[in-house]
Amino acid sequence: MTGTLQSTTPLPPKPVDLDMVENAITDLLRGLGQGDKPEVMAQTPRRVAELYAQSINPGDIDIEQEFKVFDNPGLHDLVLVNDVHYVSYCEHHLAPAFGVGHLGYVPDQKVAGYSKLKKALNYLSRQPQLNERLVVDAVNFLEERLQPKGIGLILKSAHCCIALRTNAPSQEVVTVAELRGALREEQYRMPLWSSALAGQPSFLGR
Repeated sequence: MTGTLQSTTPLPPKPVDLDMVENAITDLLRGLGQGDKPEVMAQTPRRVAELYAQSINPGDIDIEQEFKVFDNPGLHDLVLVNDVHYVSYCEHHLAPAFGVGHLGYVPDQKVAGYSKLKKALNYLSRQPQLNERLVVDAVNFLEERLQPKGIGLILKSAHCCIALRTNAPSQEVVTVAELRGALREEQYRMPLWSSALAGQPSFLGR
């Protein structure tokens, strides 16, 4: 329903019909007045279809198999994983959004490899999304598998839909956060926010 932020966790691989997407892109280009350009109409619809198939809901990712947890070797303080880059699609315009995540958690019995944390965020971001939903989906996913004493995620992103409307590179940064358990406590919350706000993501060209 419009106006709700229903969770999409976990995201199963979705089947892709390349021919259907190609035909839709052909109609889109014609509707945009590009149908009289043979150099555009000849190959672009298929290229776009293949790009979307590769970048949205890729079917070759089995996140349940790839996300592994390990017994905690004795760590009971904050784990920080910074500058986890991801690309998503604004579900309102299907325009890319470039983001970087900052994750913190206080482990209990389980820990996870840093690359697995990155894969989880990328897996959940590769679909039409809202930042507000993505941060909740990602925390739900990680919390369920790690069962930590606390967990927090901060996402910062720049959205191409803004740049396309203004015909200028977007420098506006959207920041959303979800903090739970021990990460609501100041001793853990402040280091996470400090690391997230320490600098601008490199994709903004600063």
